[in-house]
Amino acid sequence: MVEYTAGMERVLLSEKQAGKIIGLKACTLGKRRQLGLPPRFLKVGRKVLYDKNDLETFLDCCIRESTNTLNSSSASV
Repeated sequence: MVEYTAGMERVLLSEKQAGKIIGLKACTLGKRRQLGLPPRFLKVGRKVLYDKNDLETFLDCCIRESTNTLNSSSASV
């Protein structure tokens, strides 16, 4: 699904599509939504959608230098 906003292209994805991109199942994304955990999502009527840019930001926050690296953003990821 593509939406054009002020000259910028916004790519909106379903739960299933978002899950494939970030490697999580749709049910896991649902649990994360209930707990208020990232990634951010949009609720349009009954539909839950994810902005591709928000998914990329979420993945960027998951980058680590080593297994014992803990930064301030990791507590919410």
